[in-house]
Amino acid sequence: MAKLFFLLSGENPTLPMSEALAILETEGYTYKTVELMDQVLRLEAPIESVKAVPVRAAFTRVCALELFVSKANYEDIIRVVEETDFKSVLKSGESFVVRINRIKNYADQTINTMDLEIRLGRQILNQNPEAKVNLKQPDKTFIGIITDDKLIFGLKLTEISSKTFSERRPRKKPFFHPSAMPSKLARCMVNLAHGKTEGTMLDPFCGTGSSLIEATYIGCYALGVDAAKRMVIGCRKNLQFFNIN
Repeated sequence: MAKLFFLLSGENPTLPMSEALAILETEGYTYKTVELMDQVLRLEAPIESVKAVPVRAAFTRVCALELFVSKANYEDIIRVVEETDFKSVLKSGESFVVRINRIKNYADQTINTMDLEIRLGRQILNQNPEAKVNLKQPDKTFIGIITDDKLIFGLKLTEISSKTFSERRPRKKPFFHPSAMPSKLARCMVNLAHGKTEGTMLDPFCGTGSSLIEATYIGCYALGVDAAKRMVIGCRKNLQFFNIN
């Protein structure tokens, strides 16, 4: 079990965490929830569990290996950094970059994120003089999240792009209906329903087919039913548009 943290979308107060945990459960990974913070979920789980998240998640932005947690002030951060073994995750000669994200306005009066990136980069170089800073194409990215007046810092394992969801939003489909569910929400619903790869998922009110499309994209065999013939015909058009059987 490794200490991990997920940077969550702020689009909804509860769905991002519920979705992330549902993905781990569906993929058969055991976990222990450590702490839920504002847009950050800290937990203990097998490190390989993060491989499933980029493929499935709609409301998770980043998965990272947690290295330390400190209060959001320079004194406490530097003290904890000096006690952290960065050589365990950064090999000699590897390049790296430090990125700090602030959630809302936490610690905005006490922490300058750019200054903190520089300070932490120097501390990492002090431990590993053979490492190099590369701002554009680093071998490793260290990410820190300032939230709830704490700094959660770690090694980024994966980052999830939300671009593909915008390409499947309701207005971009050939058949549109005002009740159509947005693709990101549809993906989240599939995950909350514990849809499994190569498993069968039934949507008894399929409408324009948003959930069927998202279920197929994570490898489910999707079936749809709707009481309105017009919706069934339109749903078929949307499935065909995305080359889905």
